[in-house]
Amino acid sequence: MNIPYSAQRRFTSIDKVADGKLSRSESGGNEARDSQGRTYTAGERKWTYMEGNKSILKSEMLYRIHDPVANTDTRWDSSLKETKVIHWSQKMSNDDSQCHAECLESATNTLFDAVEKLGVKTIEGFVAEGTRRSYTVPAGLDHNSQPILVVHEVWYSPELKLVILETNDDPRSGTTRNELIQIVRGEPDVSQYQPPRATSFMNCDCRSVITQPRQPRPRHDPDR
Repeated sequence: MNIPYSAQRRFTSIDKVADGKLSRSESGGNEARDSQGRTYTAGERKWTYMEGNKSILKSEMLYRIHDPVANTDTRWDSSLKETKVIHWSQKMSNDDSQCHAECLESATNTLFDAVEKLGVKTIEGFVAEGTRRSYTVPAGLDHNSQPILVVHEVWYSPELKLVILETNDDPRSGTTRNELIQIVRGEPDVSQYQPPRATSFMNCDCRSVITQPRQPRPRHDPDR
């Protein structure tokens, strides 16, 4: 609420392929949040398929509008002519947020062996707080002759209330970098996040769904 912005999102992946070489790929998108807390995202999805002996690269844009005022999620993509609108009750929306927080806390507490605070630095004009989490894959566990250190870094902006840079370095598979760039403060232009006029709408009403009280999640024991 009352922290509007707009930005471009860039995702870079450097993967290790079968012959040991590195393969670099990059995808993009954009996102925004208005003063009422509505979030708008448009992200690119890429994939390849074989046609004869030729590799074909395809891509599409995935759109989502999360509206906490109307308690709706609106989703569509550039390849289909259908827009899905999910209607939530206020309670279910709050429960979903609580579940997300619980899952994030559980993953943070059980996956990583070490947590290090990195202090602050300025990214795209915003002060961000950094946290580095890491864990070691023992030798021989994943066909590796030596221990492998996996490092995950997150840089969070208290002003924007969101992560603006996230990196992951895993020597087994490669590295990824997910970042916000060209961040602009202020009310965004959301006209680019409107479903095409030719799109048909499918409404899904989840407000009448009866949910049971959420039970506490048992903590994962990494030794079991």
